[in-house]
Amino acid sequence: MQVKLDYRDLGIRIRKRREELNIPQAELASRAGLSVQHISNVENAKSRVGLEKLVNIANALNCSVDQLLCGSLRVGRRAVYHDEIASIIEEFTDTEIQVLPEFLKNYNYIYKLLKNNIEKDK
Repeated sequence: MQVKLDYRDLGIRIRKRREELNIPQAELASRAGLSVQHISNVENAKSRVGLEKLVNIANALNCSVDQLLCGSLRVGRRAVYHDEIASIIEEFTDTEIQVLPEFLKNYNYIYKLLKNNIEKDK
């Protein structure tokens, strides 16, 4: 079975990681040996990116390719999401940590509210 890559999710993850590192598109392009226009097109899912260029982008962003592709992976993506969630929680205040279990208990209700928007955006 052939996997269809989610280029929109890939672009979002590249942009998010770049912004986390406070790297402008021009700097990412320079580090990855690509044009600013190509980086912009990849982030906006207007262009597909080849494997070598994707590895260059991942290296420039100091992350793994699976972190960028986890929206398209079948195996191993839970581990990427666990790491992502753990890094978010590390930034929480004590009060936010205390509220989190109650929020998670109600997650299914919140998920159902958001699910239509998520599927609509794909």
